[in-house]
Amino acid sequence: MRIYLLRHGESVDDVEDAYGGIADYPLTDAGRQTAKALAEKLAPEGIKIIYTSPYKRALQTAQILAAAWGVEFCIKEGLRERNSYGVLSGVTKAKAKEIFGHILAQLHGKPGDYYSLELVPGAEPIADVVARTKTALDEIIASSNGKHDPIAVVTHGNVTRTIYEHLLHVKGKIGLDLLAITVLRWVPPCLEIEHTEGVDIHD
Repeated sequence: MRIYLLRHGESVDDVEDAYGGIADYPLTDAGRQTAKALAEKLAPEGIKIIYTSPYKRALQTAQILAAAWGVEFCIKEGLRERNSYGVLSGVTKAKAKEIFGHILAQLHGKPGDYYSLELVPGAEPIADVVARTKTALDEIIASSNGKHDPIAVVTHGNVTRTIYEHLLHVKGKIGLDLLAITVLRWVPPCLEIEHTEGVDIHD
């Protein structure tokens, strides 16, 4: 079974320079347009069903794809973005400096960095993200294997990083463009990378 792992398009927090994570921002107009372009690009692949995070930026991307392809989409809670920013979620970075300066001053690295063990107060530990991502992907594969092929999974940057690091065992840090594409091949019991676009792997 072939799985198209897709990151959502540009969302409002990207242009407002706000901390996203669990903050449920919708797509921008530009995000909608690029999602339509992605739908056109992938139309020949014959994707049969879409699984998506419940957050608006992913859900709206999935809805655009589903409408273009004439397929159903299914919401999977386990595909939601990591709560990377805790109490900073939904706050612009400029405003965060004003009202959460005492928290930012205690951090040694970038707030919410996936590759850091440092947590912003209220943030979700990586172990929890790994557990729910594995469960979600297992459920998706079990639900679609032998019924739908290929399928699409629309999710977020840190869920995608979790899949790379903990399910695909890729070494190095993963950089992702908006609407990054990873084509995976599920041949039991292995999940393998077949093709990537907009994905950068570096030390």
